[in-house]
Amino acid sequence: MKWFFVALATVALVGCATSDKPAAPVEGVHVQKDARGQVQGAAFAPVRLDCANSLHCPTLGLLWSHGKPRQAVLTVGFTRPGHPPIEMVELLARPNGPMRVRTLAAEQPAQEGLVAFQVPMDTLERVVVSHGVSVRVTAGGVVYEENMASGEHSSPAFNALKRWMQQIYQGQEKEQSLGLRGVFAEPYQR
Repeated sequence: MKWFFVALATVALVGCATSDKPAAPVEGVHVQKDARGQVQGAAFAPVRLDCANSLHCPTLGLLWSHGKPRQAVLTVGFTRPGHPPIEMVELLARPNGPMRVRTLAAEQPAQEGLVAFQVPMDTLERVVVSHGVSVRVTAGGVVYEENMASGEHSSPAFNALKRWMQQIYQGQEKEQSLGLRGVFAEPYQR
């Protein structure tokens, strides 16, 4: 996780360094805003999918910076060590179909077992609006497929993805078009 926190520190240094202050985490999502309140970076540490087999349960984390607004870094690993290196991630999002993620990020995590991939934001946007999402992680030629979200239940990774994306697009038209506006608002109080 050391790499991830170095990346969070890097996000903190992006933009107007003299006036940037990290905001308090929102449900595990760390956000960096400038003096005007514009999001400069957002990240969350890898969290698990809904796994039938806890020995081979994949985890997903994300990092975004305003310097590359159409790209994110997807960090993938497993909840338990001992797996071969991860080669590819495939997001099976209904009705969008499979979306393969194979391009390695320029910087890789120092923690053994984690691999960072470049992923387009529009791929993640299609995942957020899907009716169901499965994730296939290929490691050492073996494919591990687990559920990220069904029509009835969402994994911790899917909820973190939605919170992360809502923080990035907050106050923009995309927040509404992706169905994120008001999803994580304060509970109704009488």
